[in-house]
Order: sequence, then C-alpha cells, then structure tokens
Amino acid sequence: MSEKFIVFDIDGTLLTTEMKFLDSTKQALVALKEKGHYICIATGRDYVSAKSIVDELEIDTYVLCNGSIGYVRHELRHEVMLSKESIKKLIEIATENNDQVVFQTSNGLKRHFKEPGESLTKAYESLGWTIPDFDEMYWKQNQIIQAMLFCKPEDLQKYAIKEFRYVSWHKFGLDVIPKEGSKAKTILIIAEENGFKREDIIFFGDGMNDIELMELSGMGVAMGNAATEVKGKADLITDSCNEHGIYNALKSMSLI
Repeated sequence: MSEKFIVFDIDGTLLTTEMKFLDSTKQALVALKEKGHYICIATGRDYVSAKSIVDELEIDTYVLCNGSIGYVRHELRHEVMLSKESIKKLIEIATENNDQVVFQTSNGLKRHFKEPGESLTKAYESLGWTIPDFDEMYWKQNQIIQAMLFCKPEDLQKYAIKEFRYVSWHKFGLDVIPKEGSKAKTILIIAEENGFKREDIIFFGDGMNDIELMELSGMGVAMGNAATEVKGKADLITDSCNEHGIYNALKSMSLI
C-alpha cells in the first residue's frame, strides 16, 4: 500500500474523554511511522495547549487554531491573522450582548472581559479546562489568529462580521476564524507541499469543526463518540476514543 497522509484531531480523538492516551493509540502511531506514513495533527488548540501532546507523540507537523497556523517539521509555515478592525466589531457586539470573548495567539490566550460569564464558565468546566486570565489589551498588543466566542446559540446571528466564520465546538462555545481559513485548507496545502494528493489524506475526528476536513479527505473516519452530523459526513465510523477507535480503524484499513 502506498504511503498516506494521516491526520488526527486531538480532543475526543487521540485523547480519551479523560484526556489520556490509550496504549493502543500510541502503538498505532508507532506502527504508522514504521510503515512510512506521514502523520499530522489538526486541532482547535493553540501551540501551548498542544505542545505536550505533539512532544509525547513525537509528531512534527501540526495545524493549530482550526487552521490559522501550521507547523511543518516544527517550523511555522502557515499563518492567518484576524484584522484589528473586525476584532473591534466583535468586541462591540459582545459588549452589547454581555457575551465573553477569548483571544488566541500562536502561543497563548486571554479572555477580554473581566467577568468570565456563564457560557464560558460552563463550556470550560465541562471540559475540565482552566478559565483564561483577563487582559483587555491582549488583542491590541498581539497578532490574533483565532478567537472564541461564548454566547447563546440563538444570539449568533447578531455577529454578522464579513471577515469571520464561526465554528461550533460546544453548546456555548464557537471558534472565530478567518473566513478563508480552516483546518481543511491548511492541511490540504501541507499535504500537497509534501507530495500527497487529496485522495491520500485520511482524517480522524469527532467535532463540528472537523466536518470540512472530513469531507475533503480521501477517507474521513468519525470516532464512535463523534457528533451525529460528523458521522453523517464520514466514510467510516470507528469505535469511540475510549474504546480503541483509532487502532481498530487503522487495523481494519490494513494500515498497521
């Protein structure tokens, strides 16, 4: 079998719901490398929150912040910024609606408003994450590659900003990314730069922000714990992230 470009989401895919790696997942990645396949990570996480995972799995190509930045062999090769003008509009609307915004750079994140707010608190607590520190000047002093908006689903229509695209990852949380940016687009660029065609891409994911890449890939694999809509776009549905889903799928495809 020819070499494949195999891409993995992190949360709910590589990691279990307890935020741990299954031994079978680690074994599968080692086997893929031994067979010469190209392994990549595509996640909504920033560099800081993804680094320990990248290091532990010894993966050197990773697309972060939903495609806004991409590292190839640990070098930053792709980067898309949010404009200050559009960020200012986002802040104005969030202020009017008493919503919370978190701004991300390649190296970290800060919340914009002093009060975390109910939506952010519920989203972060449900995932066991630490609420970001407050810094209302963060967006002015740094290049912002992604934001997170925390609002009621019915209020999203108020955020009609031309430059932005909103991708849901939680009932109360949405990633705010450049309209032209996505995990899928950055992954496709990196794959082609390394000699792979679209049909060579195999993607494992579970979240709503994985749908575009699921559809773009030659083979889209949805974890058993994936959202129903994600499963509907997949070519293959494997077991959950807690039940050896990655290992079992790769075995069934004779990739390991």
